[in-house]
Parts: sequence; structure tokens; C-alpha cells
Amino acid sequence: MFEEKSYREIVNDILLQLTKGIVKEKHLFEPDRVKYRLENTPVKDIVEIRGIFEGTSIVFEKDRDYRLVNNMVEWIEDGRHPDINTFFQVSYIYGKPSGITDTNPGSVIRTIVESIGREIEYLYLQLKYVYESGYIDTARGSALDLVVALLGITRKPAEYATGTVVFGRNTPPRKINVSNEAYIYDGRNTYAFKKTPVEKVINVSGIVAGKKYKFVFEKDYTYDKYSLTWLKDGLKPDMGSTFYIDYVTYEQIIIEAGTIVSTFATGVEEAKTYITLEDAVLRETEEGRWEAEVPVRATVPGSKGNTYAGSITIMPSPPRGVEYVINRKDITGGVDEESDEELRERAKKALQVAGKATFISLENAVKGVEGVTSVVIEEMVDGVPGIVRIIVDGGDMDEIRRVVDDVRAAGIRVEIERPIPVYVDVEISIDVMEDFDKEDVKRNVREEVLKYLGSLGVGQGIIFAKLMSIIINVNGVKDVIDISLNVFRTRESRMEKIKMKNVEVKMNEKIIPRTITVNLGGK
Repeated sequence: MFEEKSYREIVNDILLQLTKGIVKEKHLFEPDRVKYRLENTPVKDIVEIRGIFEGTSIVFEKDRDYRLVNNMVEWIEDGRHPDINTFFQVSYIYGKPSGITDTNPGSVIRTIVESIGREIEYLYLQLKYVYESGYIDTARGSALDLVVALLGITRKPAEYATGTVVFGRNTPPRKINVSNEAYIYDGRNTYAFKKTPVEKVINVSGIVAGKKYKFVFEKDYTYDKYSLTWLKDGLKPDMGSTFYIDYVTYEQIIIEAGTIVSTFATGVEEAKTYITLEDAVLRETEEGRWEAEVPVRATVPGSKGNTYAGSITIMPSPPRGVEYVINRKDITGGVDEESDEELRERAKKALQVAGKATFISLENAVKGVEGVTSVVIEEMVDGVPGIVRIIVDGGDMDEIRRVVDDVRAAGIRVEIERPIPVYVDVEISIDVMEDFDKEDVKRNVREEVLKYLGSLGVGQGIIFAKLMSIIINVNGVKDVIDISLNVFRTRESRMEKIKMKNVEVKMNEKIIPRTITVNLGGK
């Protein structure tokens, strides 16, 4: 096990060794072993031995608990010994003192030792980080990723916030003329314009009966913003011939994928930025505006990309012809990268599920069934290994059996039972403070007692002191005169009257409250 040393401990140990030849040496106290050889010889004297005795750190006494024999610590049979498998630390003098005496702050030797001590302290911090990086409870960051990878678990990455924004303008775009747009007549009635919406058709011409002809609006054809339609009773171009259309449309205003928009902020670093994910073209709306709704994604992952409707109003580089941008709905879905604590907890649960034969995995599986309120697990039923009994209150029994079969280890038989009810009638006598409605106080006492009894799970008895505390703390209760409980055990078919003491139940029994009677003044 790694043990960190502080800067002050490092400096003091070095100074003691340099000036007085004192070193500190650690040994593990093992059963049936009384002698421990010290590394630095010859040993002149033992200054101190510190260790754990009966769970407490103490300094052992020389010649009472131990003695120095031939450069070894020998523990005396009748003395105190460190607890088995605990470390004891021996401070001892060996060799000759160096003659260095000035260790005051500012001295040469102290300055050198303190400089070295800082470096050694930093080394200890690095060693501590490496040591902690190997354990699920203490590893952090990438080290934790490596630890949980052994379980086949990876950290959930941050996710981008997504939504839509609307680009638009309040006036129509610039009008443009389209001339001689060619179409081949193939017998269809309707032909879509290649550029929309169309503001006005100026001319439609073609070949009729082998001769050039200018078609007449509302006699030969009609049109809307998106297509031209030949009228049933009008003339039409010859089959397979080409006809031409001149019309007035509007300039297309395109929003290209990759356009950046943002929220308003006083500082650039505070603004939330988003990028469009596909091309779009402004179209006329029913309200007469020209708009395009475009999907966007936050430029950085995480919850900071989430924002409220109406907050995106800035276009750092506005597309040509666009007058405004706004998000009419919230931008949501941004999730931060799974934190160390969240990843740690998820990995621990995976460990619990992996250990299928453990109590905790069975208990967690059963508790996960909807409707289960209380679970108790008993090992080695009737002293027989390999048999586990689960007493469960609530939940669908078929679903409970299914999850137990999924979790239990091979060769383990699991018996599932419902708790045996223990019915309890409670009679309480109280005094009520003046200026309080007696019926209200009685009702509140009844409700609080019923709430407490109803909260008891399988194998949990009634603690009299807690019951008393619950009653006395009801607002308006002046004193509790008497508490009497009638306990009916169904398996034994017997009634037991209990006054002023705990009600104990077996691990497969459950308290079921029946009647709660509250009287005033002992009446």
C-alpha cells in the first residue's frame, strides 16, 4: 500500500540522518515472528518504535515491550506487541554522527535539504497519482477511462445541442426576367417552372399545327406561382414540339450549409454559436415574409449549447439578401461529457451485475422490478449452502422470478416468498394543549403513526422510542399517556398485547397496521 510523506517529514528525516545518524525504518509485524533485522548496521541505539496496539497508535517501551539484540529488534514475550499484519516504525541510531550541527533555517545544510525535500515531495505526489489511478474510487480522467475499460465500459461523450433557426426578410427579393425557358410538350396538362415563385408570365409561344403561335392567357393556359397549366378547351403545342415561356420571378436567396449564427452577448467568448447543417432557399410565407427554416447544431458539444427560443439573433457574416435570423423553438439536446463520478457509479453497477452470485446483485435486480417496496435476502436457508431465500414485498411475482433467473449464478437455488403479515392494532392515549382543536390533533396523530407503520419494510419491527417521538412531535400534543399494541401473528395464530416496548419481527415477517385508535386524557 502506498503511504505519502509530507514535505516536513521528508526534511526532518534527512536532517536526523545527516546530523545524528537516525533513520526511520518500517516493518510488518507477522504472527509467530519476534525478531526483525535492521538494515543499517551497526545499530547504536533505538530511539523510538511506534505502531498500532489494539487499534490505537502508541510508542512502545524499550526493555518492556522490545529490546535491541545484535542489530535486531526483539519483541519481549510478556510485553505489548503491534497488532498482527500492521506496520511498526523503528527510529534508530547507527554509525557515527557526521559532526554537522547547524540545522537552523537559513543554514547551508538546511537550505540544501529543503530543496531536495521539495523535489522528493513532488515525486511522492506523482507516485500518489499513479497509485490512485489504478483504483475505480480514486482514478480520474483518462486513468479512470483505462480502469473501466477492463469492464468493457467507455465514457459517454458530450453531445451537441441541435434545433432549427429561421432566416428571412420582410420584403420580396429582387425581381428577375427569365426568357425563352424551353419545355417539350408530351401531353401533360401541367409543367413546373424551373425558377419559382413566379410573379408574372409574360409570354408563352410554340408550334400549333406546324405554325408559330403565341398562346393566350386564360384561353389556352393559366398559371400559379409554381407551374403552368394548359386549359382543356384551349390550343396546345404540337405533340413533341418545344414551347417557350417568358416570365418574371424572384432572385433566389440561398442559405449555404456551414453558415454561422449566434446568440447576443456583450463579449465574444460569452456568445453561443451554431452552424447550419444543410442548404436552404428563402420561400414566401402566408404572412408575406420570405423565410427558410434550417437545422443547426452547436459548434461545441455539451449542455452550454442549449438555449431558449428567441435567443439566436446574430449573423456574424449574413448571407446576401437575408435581413434577420431567429430560433422560434428552444435549442436542446446538448449533454456534457459523462463526469468521473457518473462514470464511476456506472462502472460500480456493472461490477455488481457482473458478480451474479452476490447478494447485492440479486437485491438490485429485484428492487428494479416495478412495484417492489421491500426486499430481504437470506443465505444458506436451513443451513444448506447454495440455497438463497428472497422475501419480497410488492411487484409482479412472475417478473421477479424472471429477473432472479437472469441474475442468479449457476448452481444457486433461489426461493422467492412473500412476507408473513403481522397485523398490529394501536391504541394511544394523549393530552392535548389548550387552544388546539382536539379532533385535528387526534387525526394528525393517527396519520403520523399510520405513515410510520406503513413505511416499515420486511423484517423491520416497531421501535417504541421512535413511535413515541413521532406522537409527541405532532403539533398540539402535550403528553403521551399510554401506548398499547395488539399484535396478531398469522403463522402462530396468536394475539400478543405489548405495552411501552419494541415489537420485534422475524426477517420474513412484515408489520401491517390495521386500526389506529387515539383517545384523549386516557379515556
